[in-house]
Amino acid sequence: MLAIKKNLILIEVEVKVQISDPSSLRQEFEKQGGIYKLSLIHEDTYYNMPKGLRNLAFTDEALRIRNSIEFSKEEKKRTKSSICYFTYKGKKVDKVSKSRKEVEVVFDDAESLKEILSVLGFREIFTVKKERELYEFEYKNNIIEALIDYLPILKTYFLEVELIAESIEQLEEKRDLLFNFLSLFGYSKYDSIRESYLELILKKK
Repeated sequence: MLAIKKNLILIEVEVKVQISDPSSLRQEFEKQGGIYKLSLIHEDTYYNMPKGLRNLAFTDEALRIRNSIEFSKEEKKRTKSSICYFTYKGKKVDKVSKSRKEVEVVFDDAESLKEILSVLGFREIFTVKKERELYEFEYKNNIIEALIDYLPILKTYFLEVELIAESIEQLEEKRDLLFNFLSLFGYSKYDSIRESYLELILKKK
């Protein structure tokens, strides 16, 4: 996620790999000191610009409305909370990861925002649904977020790991740190998937 704090632009450095056995991975997370934080259900609706303007599919950009339902799987009675996000994603900034600049706004009323975009001619492309488990690791003086994702439409599990870089110059350092972290679980940069979930779904369809 791109954030601005005291005039400092932060870049989300992200690597994604496909996994086959989430149960074993959860056990490995525990051995490596991973802390389960929460579970999420995400519904991500993607948009393209109005006709005649630039095509976000060609420019490697994305515009998304996310409805995020958060809960803890460890609670006997699940207390769920819902948050909406409106996100712009710039093009990927390297050739081996999904790292990119993002601008994100939190809001309350997804349906009203969808209506505004529709009136302005923005085109709804597809809604991606995924189930997620968020874990947190302290690794080499960094806090790494790791997400075990399941996409019902693909019937496939993925692992996403994320760090924040304070500049493009710091991107390579943080990205290499993520690949070193993934090596603890048997993955390398050659397993990295750069396509978004939307791209993977559209490719299959």
